[in-house]
Formats: sequence, structure tokens, C-alpha cells
Amino acid sequence: MIPSTSPPDEMRLRRAGRKDAPRAGVSLPPRATGRVARTVVAGRAMRRITMLQIAAVAGLVASPLAAGAADPVIVYAAASLKEAFEAAAPAFTKASGGTMVRFDFGGSDALAAQLLQGAPADVFVAANAAQMQRVSALTNEPKTLAHNSLVVVVRSSARNVASLADLAKGGVKIVLAAPTVPVGAYARTALVTLAKDPAFGANYVAGVNANVVSEETDVKAVATKVALGEADAGIVYATDVTPQIASKVRVLRFPPATAPQATYPIAVLKAAPNASGAKAFVDFITSPAGLAFLKARGFEE
Repeated sequence: MIPSTSPPDEMRLRRAGRKDAPRAGVSLPPRATGRVARTVVAGRAMRRITMLQIAAVAGLVASPLAAGAADPVIVYAAASLKEAFEAAAPAFTKASGGTMVRFDFGGSDALAAQLLQGAPADVFVAANAAQMQRVSALTNEPKTLAHNSLVVVVRSSARNVASLADLAKGGVKIVLAAPTVPVGAYARTALVTLAKDPAFGANYVAGVNANVVSEETDVKAVATKVALGEADAGIVYATDVTPQIASKVRVLRFPPATAPQATYPIAVLKAAPNASGAKAFVDFITSPAGLAFLKARGFEE
């Protein structure tokens, strides 16, 4: 019969803190006990080496961030610039040697309010001069980036709007941007101008206003509501008739000189967290290479 480790021996091993002590009822030759201990120690060493290797690899992967990789350029931009700016972003990153750009799109009035409240940003692009003027104490001298035209979008299935005059007809549902939003201000200016034409009449503006069922925070919301059939018509920029909604709306254009041309000023913030990146973005987007992305989506110089 093969002798087994006696209970006293097992207890002495456990009291001595030997984790390689055999379980009760398991017999190991004396030499085997030493081999088990060496194997356990070796296993632990290998695990330590493996963890160090993983940590080293992780360190290599994270090293650019740890070394302070360039912060992204934060651009506050009018909502109508979304498609053009997002298309231009990869080209800017490549041209700048890897600088990323992060956009915050919205109504220019809301973005200006955020900046006045201390929101961190590098670049501001408004859809009119009035909103840029609001934050003039916070920005360097602005440049004119581009221009845009106003149009009326009509739900494709709407049979009650065939012309601009029909916007004042009873029962027509119209959605506009709020008066403080640049496109909302432009729209109301255009309506006042149309009302000076006898073909529209002095009561034209009042009639249109009576049909307004919603005032939105930015131009994208106006276009979306018309495309979804929540309104019969709305006033937006020509560039907001994107491929996503083009099949769902009809476009009515304003007569020449009746609708103001939208102007987009761009400026670097004086307290820009990434001042060099901000300047690089402005230089790029106002260059022929950058402007090409805006022209491709209908913006005008």
C-alpha cells in the first residue's frame, strides 16, 4: 500500500502558509510537493510577465493621448452648414496633419447664447451678421464665409399651396423658424417685401402669420416638419433641400430682390482652447479647397 501524506503533515503545511499543500485524501510523493510549488511559482511569474506585456502594449496604444495629442477644434455652426461641414471635415483633418474637428450645429441665436454663457468653443459660424455681432466681444474679426438663398418648401402632397400667394390662404399650415433664428428673420423680411406688391396685398403678412402652426429653433426642424407632413409649407434655405427630403417636397422660389440673401460670417473665439487649430480650420474652410464643399451643396460665395 502506498503511504499518503498524514493529516499532521498536511496541517503543518497549511499553518506554514504553503498553498501547495495537498487536499485531504490526496496523496503526493514528497518530491512531487516541491514540483507543485515550483510550478505554481512559475505560473504566477508567467502571469505577471503576461500582465506586464499587456500593460506595455496598452501603453503603446494610449501613448499619443498620454503625450497630449492635439485637441479637436470645436466649431459652433449654423444648422444649415451641417452637410457641407461634415463633408469637409475629413479633408481638413488630412490637410492639417491629423487635427480633428467637432461640430455643434444649431440655431445661430441659441449658439450665440451658449457662447455668451461661457461655453468653450474655438470657432463660431453664424447665419447672419446680427448673431455674430451679439458675440463680437468674444471673437476676433469675422470673415464672410458664404451666402445662401431663401426658398419655400411645400409638402409634395399639399394641393392647397401652388404659389407664394397661397401661403396666406385660410387652412394652410405653415411652419417657420422663430424670429430670433436667422432664417426666421430672413423669412419675415421676405414676407413684408412681398406684401408691398399689389399682387399679394397689404393683408398678406397677417394672413401668413395666422397660418403659422409652429416656430422652430433651427432651419433643419422647419424642413423636417414639412417633409414629414406636419405642415403644408415652410421657409428654409435652398441648401436645406437635401437629397433626404427632395422627393418629399416641392420648391417655390421668391421673385428676384424680394428675399434677402443669407450671409454666413465666421470667426475665431478670442478664448479659443485650441487657437492654432481654430485658425487652421478657418483658413481651410475659406480657401478654395474648403469652399468647394460648400459650393457642392448649393452655397454661394
